[in-house]
Amino acid sequence: MTDMAQQAFGGDDSGGGTHPEKKKLGLDKFGLSPDANLRDLFWQIMASYAATKKPGTDLKVLDNDRFALMRVALSALSSPHSGQYGLPPRFLMLYSIMMLADGGWDDALAEFLERSLDKKSGTEDHVAHAVKRLMVQERYGQALSKLIGQMARGRDSTGTGLELLAKAESAELALLLKKELMIIARGDIGQNQMNAIKGLSLIKEDADAKRSLMILLSHWDAQARLAAAEVLVSMKGDRDVVEAASKRISAETDEEIKKLLRRII
Repeated sequence: MTDMAQQAFGGDDSGGGTHPEKKKLGLDKFGLSPDANLRDLFWQIMASYAATKKPGTDLKVLDNDRFALMRVALSALSSPHSGQYGLPPRFLMLYSIMMLADGGWDDALAEFLERSLDKKSGTEDHVAHAVKRLMVQERYGQALSKLIGQMARGRDSTGTGLELLAKAESAELALLLKKELMIIARGDIGQNQMNAIKGLSLIKEDADAKRSLMILLSHWDAQARLAAAEVLVSMKGDRDVVEAASKRISAETDEEIKKLLRRII
């Protein structure tokens, strides 16, 4: 892959002066030739995951190259020619997340997930499929839960964390973030609020989550009331839910929401 020649491990041997020569990464341990580059290594790692579900190499040795490998993954996912390697995009996404998680590269994984969720990337569905699949695996579920939880609680990454939670549909993670979900569902607006309500819907049988959803029936924003009603209609046999709907219906002005409240009652 000559187009990536400038990214070859080891760099340029030319130079001079008295600066000591930097120790080069020995590519022989990866089974690669001295002129191999990170893109070659990335595809070798992907092939190993496809065959064995393991990276096939010591990722710790590549710690300093974690962001470069992450960018190669993003580039491959956006390339129409990636299919020539025999990996459909959803598996390429899956194995890329596995690689970043196995390397313990939370910083690179967080950026990878955020950039993959960008609507312009065209990879949103692949992220949803991969995260949902990995969350139920013991090997990756705990690491992803911790990372997504940190992102949801972060000042600048709340939106990404909430979106990942909504896509992962993990009740365990929703319980872990219950307090944050209740606050955001009642106090935020837009997509963050919708994703928080989706998170509460995953644990709707929890007393606190159910109470928050019932309170949302009186929220000032019709979209929030509608989202809460759509969750609660599946709990129409619950006495508390029926009572909350009965109290709200006379004040409700949105006809679509009223229909849902009638179904609950």
